[in-house]
Amino acid sequence: MVEEIKSLTPETFWELYSNKLNKNATYTDYKDNKKWTKVVVGIAEEVIGDMLKDIPDDGVSKVHSEYFNIDLIGYTTRWFEQKRKRQHDWKLKIAYEHENNANTWHDELCKLCYIVADLRVISSYYDFRKKKKIEELLQGMINKLGVWRIYRVPNSHWLFVFGPRPRLVCKGEPFRAFTINSELKVVEITGDKKVIPDKWIK
Repeated sequence: MVEEIKSLTPETFWELYSNKLNKNATYTDYKDNKKWTKVVVGIAEEVIGDMLKDIPDDGVSKVHSEYFNIDLIGYTTRWFEQKRKRQHDWKLKIAYEHENNANTWHDELCKLCYIVADLRVISSYYDFRKKKKIEELLQGMINKLGVWRIYRVPNSHWLFVFGPRPRLVCKGEPFRAFTINSELKVVEITGDKKVIPDKWIK
């Protein structure tokens, strides 16, 4: 699968991320914030590593946690060939934030507006039983921040992943993934396989 990756797009990240969630996540971990953070950040780290492996002629790929106070970043760096030392010449490719508090992911969104990365990813939760749909809430935040902040970094992409609230999981409720188009409209990313926590191994 890694060999086929051509670009750092939200769709590619979501495909790899959702496959690993379905393969490696458990419902028991999902219901425990601390355990789930460790699991989901670990999965994101693998995905970022996989995506960066396919970037041709861009140096050595690395994944680093809590740099810029961001959960994970994926970057490529140059090395001195003779001494194998870093040249401090690197490119930030992916910035990933997981937010346990379903009510504060908005702050992560604003923060990542100021981070220069090719792909910025936020994962969090939502109570899908609420009257206001998550895409409406997300669209409202995008509109509030505006093009000046959302696309402050030109030629970059956004991915938003929302899982059902861990203690409020409704039967069959799947994760949902979204991106933003050039007109600042929220667009859902759909795929062949759904990510449904209550279907995972208990």
